[in-house]
Amino acid sequence: MENLKLDDFKNFMFLNNLKYSPSGGSAAVVGSKANDKNGYSKTIYVDKGKGYLPLTSINGGVGPYAWLDDENIIFAETRSKDLQGKVEKGYEVTSFHKINIGGGEAVPMFDVDVIVTDIELLPGGGYLMTALFDNSRPCLKDKSPSEAEELLKEFKKEKGYQVVDELPYWFNGRGFINKKRRRLFKYSPDTGLESLTDALDDVESYKLSPCGKYILFIGEVAPFDISDLKSNLYLIDIEKGERRALLSEKMIIRGFGFAGDKIALAATSGDKYAFNEHPSFYALGYDGSMKLLLDYDLSVGSYANSDSRFIGGYVDKVQDGCYYFISMDKYYADVYKICLESGALENVTRCGGNISFFDIRDSSIIYGSMQGLGLQEVYELKNGVTTKKSSFNDDILASRKLSQPEHHLMIDQEGGEIDGWMMKPVDCEPGKKYPAILNIHGGPKTAYGDCFFHEMQYWANHGYFVMFCNPRGSDGKGNAFADIRGKYGTIDYDNLMQFTDEMCGKYPDVDSERIGVMGGSYGGFMTNWIVGHTHRFAAAATLCSICNWVSMAYVSDIGHWFTKDQMQADAWGDLDKVWWHSPLKYAPNVKTPTLILHSDEDYRCWVPEAYQWFTALKLHGVETRLHIFHGENHELSRSGKPDNRVRRLEEITNWMDKYLKR
Repeated sequence: MENLKLDDFKNFMFLNNLKYSPSGGSAAVVGSKANDKNGYSKTIYVDKGKGYLPLTSINGGVGPYAWLDDENIIFAETRSKDLQGKVEKGYEVTSFHKINIGGGEAVPMFDVDVIVTDIELLPGGGYLMTALFDNSRPCLKDKSPSEAEELLKEFKKEKGYQVVDELPYWFNGRGFINKKRRRLFKYSPDTGLESLTDALDDVESYKLSPCGKYILFIGEVAPFDISDLKSNLYLIDIEKGERRALLSEKMIIRGFGFAGDKIALAATSGDKYAFNEHPSFYALGYDGSMKLLLDYDLSVGSYANSDSRFIGGYVDKVQDGCYYFISMDKYYADVYKICLESGALENVTRCGGNISFFDIRDSSIIYGSMQGLGLQEVYELKNGVTTKKSSFNDDILASRKLSQPEHHLMIDQEGGEIDGWMMKPVDCEPGKKYPAILNIHGGPKTAYGDCFFHEMQYWANHGYFVMFCNPRGSDGKGNAFADIRGKYGTIDYDNLMQFTDEMCGKYPDVDSERIGVMGGSYGGFMTNWIVGHTHRFAAAATLCSICNWVSMAYVSDIGHWFTKDQMQADAWGDLDKVWWHSPLKYAPNVKTPTLILHSDEDYRCWVPEAYQWFTALKLHGVETRLHIFHGENHELSRSGKPDNRVRRLEEITNWMDKYLKR
């Protein structure tokens, strides 16, 4: 057995967009793997009953796909040199191909002059698509090639400046989004591309009715210049081209779907716990009438933390009068279902792991999950029996030493149960002292579990104890547990310090003089907060962090609502409170050597947070180092360029080694 390597994740297969064929006899999934171009190759794999085999090129870059029938798949990919040339000139175009799952080459089908993000077959013929649409781009319809290229040249000249008149003006992973929208389109070879939503409407999520005549969607409907966390639920009659709102008031909507003569709805008013409030389940009539089915105190969706998975795919679906959805209870994410007649709730999968996405046909559920210390694989629950259907990652970790996370349940000062884990160094020698790292998750409303985490396994292979927990503010334990609005740096800080104390007491081989602390996003905020309030840690690494809630509120893509909600104050109403919760206030107290890593296209926690923190620590004589990753965003640790992910982990490890392995 060999030690886990720093760059082993480059061999991982990351899965998403899992879909049954129409009859359920086959299934397809997109597998992504690091390539030699410092990116990820994306391939469609199909299982016809004998395991998943590549359908498209393993060095390709497929986009959205859909089943046309049980034998054929349509998918997007830029393949021709002519099309690549058009894209380089500034055209926006998506090219679709058809391929038979029995073998053979893909056949070009059609191109559309938009950037398609999703596609599905309309039962009556044609396709439903979502596509990105930039209202500032020139219209090229009916223009000759020379006219179009002249317009694109003029448009490129305008890239030298940015006009902004909306909030948010940018978004993490997308850049400036002013007047850029996600729209619904219908396409057929006969009629071409037809818009189903207006130019300035923004579609967040949608569902197509089984008959193919109606669409439900949530999002922003024009006019608006400040985005709203709440949305109405809109119904589109495709044939008539009509749209109407179904709710009397906007809600925070977590999920929805067509269910015969009613609509399944998971939504909340947010009146008590604001944005993070868990949804209730309703049966919604087409006349807007609402029947409460169940008040629910857990999340809808998977918020389990891991740096070794991709997300994307179905997280909710209606089948046979039941609404199926992913939810996290404590630190496991399963598929649940609620009966739309009785409101009865059932955990369907009970997988003991973390499900990211699923699909369902008749009585069978197929899902992507991380189980134990395994990487993402596909599983199927059929007739009460769960079967592992893929082996993408079986061999990757078979020859690597791994540390099993040991679970601990801690009772905090208010009587709450805090789940935490300790990983011993691999080949740990009893009686020998080892350094340790406390790793703090982001969110804060996410959660750690006992699933595989590459960076933590690497540190355990590198001679460290690694400890991590779900303090108050985490997901999986209800609204009250997750609610730390106005409390950042208080009870969550106390939880983390108590957990560190208890782990040091239970594991005498931990050298309490050589403990480091690190975290990203909220975990970065908490790392900054910790080093300003205690000197117990010998080193710190803070990633994509927050140090100043005053600046965070007005430059982050979500800051204009998130900060006021989470701090329970703003700069005009209670500046002292906003500043009190800002680690920057406590910079004069910091003595801990601190590494700062940030991405310059991180619009969630924008890079000035890193610059401010670095400057403050430097001015107060703290040993510090700042590393900025160009062209990366808030997702660097999970889906950033492979070489940058390696450098990130290398920087953190070297910093900890410098101060903890003296």
